[in-house]
Amino acid sequence: MIKIENLNFYYQRKHQVYDSLNLTIEDGAVCALLGLNGAGKTTLLNLIAGFLIPKAGSCQVFGHEASFREPEMLEEIFLVGDTSEFPNMTIAEFCNLYSGFYPKFDQKLLSDCISEFGLNPGSSLKRLSYGDKRKVMISFAIATRCRILLFDEPTNGLDIPSKSTFRKLIAASLTEDQTIIMATHQVRDLANLVDRIIVEHNGKIILNQQVDHIAEKLIFGLNPEKVEVGNLIYKADNFNPNDTISLNKDGEPGLVDIESLFTAAVTMPTEISKIFNS
Repeated sequence: MIKIENLNFYYQRKHQVYDSLNLTIEDGAVCALLGLNGAGKTTLLNLIAGFLIPKAGSCQVFGHEASFREPEMLEEIFLVGDTSEFPNMTIAEFCNLYSGFYPKFDQKLLSDCISEFGLNPGSSLKRLSYGDKRKVMISFAIATRCRILLFDEPTNGLDIPSKSTFRKLIAASLTEDQTIIMATHQVRDLANLVDRIIVEHNGKIILNQQVDHIAEKLIFGLNPEKVEVGNLIYKADNFNPNDTISLNKDGEPGLVDIESLFTAAVTMPTEISKIFNS
């Protein structure tokens, strides 16, 4: 479990990233972490991984304070962040060197992932494109079998077939006790993977709900058979008249449009919060 309580963090005192942030993520969740540019998504992942130290409050992972970076925590958490810098070695050499830090590392799974992405284990990391470097780190992360996997914009740099491969590999390798958090702007790439949506805005978590629960509460799009007069709560300011959200009065779940949900949440956070807190 990840438990964040009353966490404050800033890089400069005049720019508070988080002010009394509270967030709980249970084991086994596959989360999309959404927020505007600069909202702090990367910062939050680094706080969970223990790379940053809160100014106040706590961030606990498996009961360990994340910033203490205790071995028992580190062997069960992996962050795929920026992949622009790599040591001068081959893919195979890199994986052999660092796999020893993860007791549950699965060499066969690594080979399968590398093969699925069309990579050559003998290739030099320095000479790989940005997208291929992402594929290496995604493959390594999956093969660690860590209980928590953190991905910062996982589909950045991937072409369309590689995005499909990423989704397939995550879905095929995921176990019940694993928690995955993916900070992203490319929500359409991950819509079929996630079962929880987390939206942060102005240093707060304004939405943290299971997709199934969202589908029971809200209707996305104009559906004359289900949408009653007066239940419309959001209409996008664009050329798509079907880009709407309404209250779901009968509770029968439908499809969730994550992009519309995110836009509504940051546009009218108080109203969206009330719907799920009532």
